[in-house]
Amino acid sequence: MEEGTVVPRPFATHSNYIFERNLDDRQRLARQFRLLREDFDLWFDEALRLGGLSTDEAEAAWSALDMGCGEGQYTREIARRYPLASVLGTDVDAAAIAGASRAAGATRNVRFLVHDAREALPEAVLRGTGLDVVVLWMVLLYLPDKQGVLHRLAAALKPGGVLLLGYIPDPALRLNHPSAAAIMAAGDEMVRRSGMVELETNLGEYLRAAGFVGATTALLRYLVGAGTSGGQRWFGYALDSLAVGRHFLVDVGRTMEGADYDRHLERLASAPVLSIDGEVRFLVTVARRAVSSPHVR
Repeated sequence: MEEGTVVPRPFATHSNYIFERNLDDRQRLARQFRLLREDFDLWFDEALRLGGLSTDEAEAAWSALDMGCGEGQYTREIARRYPLASVLGTDVDAAAIAGASRAAGATRNVRFLVHDAREALPEAVLRGTGLDVVVLWMVLLYLPDKQGVLHRLAAALKPGGVLLLGYIPDPALRLNHPSAAAIMAAGDEMVRRSGMVELETNLGEYLRAAGFVGATTALLRYLVGAGTSGGQRWFGYALDSLAVGRHFLVDVGRTMEGADYDRHLERLASAPVLSIDGEVRFLVTVARRAVSSPHVR
């Protein structure tokens, strides 16, 4: 891209979400949930332990917020595992919240609310004393005002309440195929401009400034390809991610021509199973709100 080229702002002021919201992205997120569910459960329980909260379903009567929940897969997972907990999912997308509510059916301990993460949570949501757990799973990296969001979440948590963050490192995907390399090279600049790389570097300082302590971060690594069934499932997820990223690179960033993008994606999708090798990576951070923290409402 020539120096000085103006890149259109992705989507809206509330979010720099890089994937076009369509049926393909819904399928990608559903596949991501299926692949990450067990590890999400493991890290959610780690967050509970950090906050001194019960992981015994017969005693777990705490409150949890899943902010940016989309269609609510992870929200419903929390509610399913802990039927005595009070679980709320919020998202700025009214259609996603409507879908989440339909999927929850008659589940009594979960509800959903349309809410913009740029705004403070309503007092009624905080239940007077605040929330016990907040989840931001693959959400914070897309929000422009990351520090403001973390300060508002610190305000929403009880003193000692816990935060569970899921996000991505740089790079998040590695595949030993020239077409994958071409697509990802075209996306590097756009990812940088969207601020996702900045989060990995600055998250620790953001958390401290918002009044969080005891932060622990882990890198989750999943093999792609390599002739295993699990590797092939993750390869399917990688293809989904590259497919729905087309809009971001071709239409918004203009870092690759559409015909070239389609040709590379087709070559990658048709590559022999045993020729694919690589990994998908995620980052998870858990932190606790200090008993006395510099927060804002």
